[in-house]
Amino acid sequence: MSSNKILLTVMPPTWPNTPPIGLGYLQSFLEQKGIGADLTDFNHRCFTLSDNQLQKDWRVSCNTFLEENILFLMRQNNHEKFHDAIEKMLNYDVIGFSCFKSNFHTTLSMAELLKSKKKTLKVVFGGPEVSRQFFKTDGRFNNVTLQAADFLIVGEGEIPLYQYLTGRTAHRKIAIFEQLQDLTDLTFPRYTGIDLNAYPRKYTIPLQFSRGCIRRCNFCSERLLYKNFRTRSVSSIIEEIRYHKTHNETQHFVFYDSLINADLKKLDALCGSIIDHFGAVRWEAQIAIRNDMDKGLMKKMKLSGCYSLFVGLESASNTILTKMNKGFTTEDALKFFNALHQANLFFGISIMVGYPAETDEDFQNTLDFIVLHKDIIPQVAQINPFTYYDGTSADETADYRANPIALKRMEILVREIKRHKIKHTNAFIGNLIKK
Repeated sequence: MSSNKILLTVMPPTWPNTPPIGLGYLQSFLEQKGIGADLTDFNHRCFTLSDNQLQKDWRVSCNTFLEENILFLMRQNNHEKFHDAIEKMLNYDVIGFSCFKSNFHTTLSMAELLKSKKKTLKVVFGGPEVSRQFFKTDGRFNNVTLQAADFLIVGEGEIPLYQYLTGRTAHRKIAIFEQLQDLTDLTFPRYTGIDLNAYPRKYTIPLQFSRGCIRRCNFCSERLLYKNFRTRSVSSIIEEIRYHKTHNETQHFVFYDSLINADLKKLDALCGSIIDHFGAVRWEAQIAIRNDMDKGLMKKMKLSGCYSLFVGLESASNTILTKMNKGFTTEDALKFFNALHQANLFFGISIMVGYPAETDEDFQNTLDFIVLHKDIIPQVAQINPFTYYDGTSADETADYRANPIALKRMEILVREIKRHKIKHTNAFIGNLIKK
């Protein structure tokens, strides 16, 4: 198929600050296979057309009003440009939509609108929300989704999308976790057709060193996106960094890995290679608490340019950490934080309150831990009540919507960290609560 027949896009509202990495990978993979595909970030286009207040609302997570009304607002406030965008989308034979929980309502509406205007249009849905819907419906999906999409991709998208476009899936409508065996030869995104420096976070590119997770936290839905853990080659990451520094003047790199330190040897090799090739580049990532992580590696991370890390502590009660299946103890966490502090690595922690069976004592242990060790914990990056996600093994009945104690404990925790003047990120306090 020619490049003007296939479109990859993402509808609003989703996080607007950086380009869509998943679609970038799909575009590069298809190009490697000889199939051209255009990439349009419809989410970003709508964001740039919005006024300051709407852009502010855009960044509020779980903003259900915006999720349900963004298309109406776009049509009302930018009718001509909205109409032009629809007409351009109708020029394609196949449109692949990247689906998130926040934009699924919009994606369904857009797919229905486009197919009503062009009966021959083929629509493909992929992304995290398709996987969530798969688990939520035990693989059956609901009729609205089945009618809107001609093909559904659960899990990684490269192989299923290629097979669909080459006519190898005519006998079925759903691809379930058909992923690459390894990522060694996976080409990195170039985001052809997108102005990367037009995003709010300028000169910043998302990276992905690995897919999957070595941990099996009972509450986490992110671990359900892939069947197993795989890494790209260090040389490929170095090539990607060099490409974007050269072609896009990129200054910051954000790793989208579940855990940057899932493979310690490869992380060590990556940091060493960054130092050898660039001296240092500014990068940030999520990291797991590990009692087997060498302090020398942390120092090498700092030397390579790491400037911020996100750590999922969640609780400082060993009882709750065990129930969560976090894979570490409070003692491990304190040792790890001290090591990060000594390496001069800035980090922020995530806290979850109201987890199933959490007692007042468990909660108090978490609060005391944060206050007692505020001198070595630079920031509380996120605080949320327990939120149940489909497909996970945690107790659904303990979800904050049915557990007012969780919300109360969050209020207490926020009040106390403010009272003790502990640095925190206001935007990520309760960011998983529906607004």
